[in-house]
Amino acid sequence: MEQTQQLLEEIVLPDEIQRYRTVFEKAKEANQVTEQNKFSFAYCLVRSKVKADIRYGLHLLKELYDSTRNDDAKRDYLFYLALGNARLNEYETALKFLDAILHVQPGNHQAKNLKDEITRRMTREGYIGVGIAVGAGALLVGGLTAAAIALLKK
Repeated sequence: MEQTQQLLEEIVLPDEIQRYRTVFEKAKEANQVTEQNKFSFAYCLVRSKVKADIRYGLHLLKELYDSTRNDDAKRDYLFYLALGNARLNEYETALKFLDAILHVQPGNHQAKNLKDEITRRMTREGYIGVGIAVGAGALLVGGLTAAAIALLKK
């Protein structure tokens, strides 16, 4: 589980992303983009802390997924699509990708572990969200009560 948490929190430095971007762009200009250099760039992007980078990485992974017939490659692309979506807190989408892997490979520990971690985060963030909403509601009720008391005293 700790390894899965690290994977979700790992950040690739902008310099490294730029290095892979340069390789990818040069390959694109030369019309020599390979699955490998496209995947390497996409994998860097989904581990960026910049949401736009993550989204672009997801776009590239989706293109790779759609263009291959290799089942192992499809599984890898689905896994990193799940990872990128989880990093964007788009947990439901991430779980759909993981469920697709687990449908075909029910024993895939990597997908199971990521699914468990995402479920934990959804639960934790859901509770935090509920706590914030309850707290805000209590402040609102308290403020209204104070206003009503002030009006009654007049």
